[in-house]
Amino acid sequence: MTAALEVRELYMTFSGVDALSSVSLSVPQGTWMGLIGPNGSGKSTMLNVLSGLYKPRAGAVVVSGSDLGRVPARSRIKHGVCRTFQHPQLAASLTILENVMVGAVRGRGASADDETGLQWLARLGCAEYAEHLPAEVPYGVQKRAEVARALISEPSLLLLDEPAAGLSARERAELVAALREVREVLPDLTLCLVEHDVGLVASVCTELAVLSAGKLIAHGPTDEVLADDAVKLAYLGSRSTT
Repeated sequence: MTAALEVRELYMTFSGVDALSSVSLSVPQGTWMGLIGPNGSGKSTMLNVLSGLYKPRAGAVVVSGSDLGRVPARSRIKHGVCRTFQHPQLAASLTILENVMVGAVRGRGASADDETGLQWLARLGCAEYAEHLPAEVPYGVQKRAEVARALISEPSLLLLDEPAAGLSARERAELVAALREVREVLPDLTLCLVEHDVGLVASVCTELAVLSAGKLIAHGPTDEVLADDAVKLAYLGSRSTT
């Protein structure tokens, strides 16, 4: 079976320093993978490479068998790749529902109607805000609405950039519930989630990939990766004593 995502020997350099160094991994279709690591580990760089915002110095990003090396960021949705941003990128003059429907126009779900948009907002727990402007709704709703906008574009690979950043404990719980609902509705969706909250990632992702200083130090089932001494060392600065 063709992997949903293959990363092959990625290198990304800034001012002579490797932000990513020889990163390779393969993600099967339907896998929810958390991309974690300490500050400065290369997580955001990796997401920007996958989404096409950065062009790597070397290596390849292959989605469902297609090498996206020459595909610009704005065109990657046509290949099934869609992302969100750490800070919601919603149009201030459009209602929450209208913002969601922008995703249908830009993506592969061009035939979607307002009812479909409302269904996605409902699944993400924010349908009651459909006719409100972004400035009129809680921050957590803005972030979940951005996920709805990505999903209505019918991606095969969804990239989430720190969806829990800036959220309260209640909003984080609502986000987790919403993501679990998405996983039930779209079992074939492949997801890459960048997040500092390891507990949140572990609660929704079946696999983890861990970066440290631009290198991939672990990749596999969530429980196994979290028990890995190299991962503990990267986060805590000391190895397990057990």
